[in-house]
Amino acid sequence: MVRKLFVIAATAVSIAVLLIAIKSQKHYTAITIGSQVINVEIANTSQKREHGLCCRESLPADQGMLFVYKSPGDYRFWMKDTQIPLDMFWIDSDKRIVHIERNVQPSSYPQSYGTKTPAQYVLETNAGFADKFQIKNRDIVAFGL
Repeated sequence: MVRKLFVIAATAVSIAVLLIAIKSQKHYTAITIGSQVINVEIANTSQKREHGLCCRESLPADQGMLFVYKSPGDYRFWMKDTQIPLDMFWIDSDKRIVHIERNVQPSSYPQSYGTKTPAQYVLETNAGFADKFQIKNRDIVAFGL
């Protein structure tokens, strides 16, 4: 009987640990800009958008974060607690790039960045991404959410 209870308890603990591990995993969505594919984390809640890429020491070259808003607006970004230089892309509701900030440095805080053109999405990548892949305003960003 004690052995049976031990097995049940051990199984319950294992399932709980597995569920926590699954929930804490980052989920990525592939997006395409021109011929370049990048895997992005989706920041679609106020908590995820507020945290963003802060406190990370690195970001793989083929990854980024896509900030998703319910409607187009004037969304401003800054580098508070961000440790890596970034390129930032403001994308309208038609998924067309309307503004790019290149090579934004962590030391630029408290300066904020944005565009007067309404955007519904903001993409952050490693600095140099826009230049390396010749990304420019009016390019289409393809993704499904």
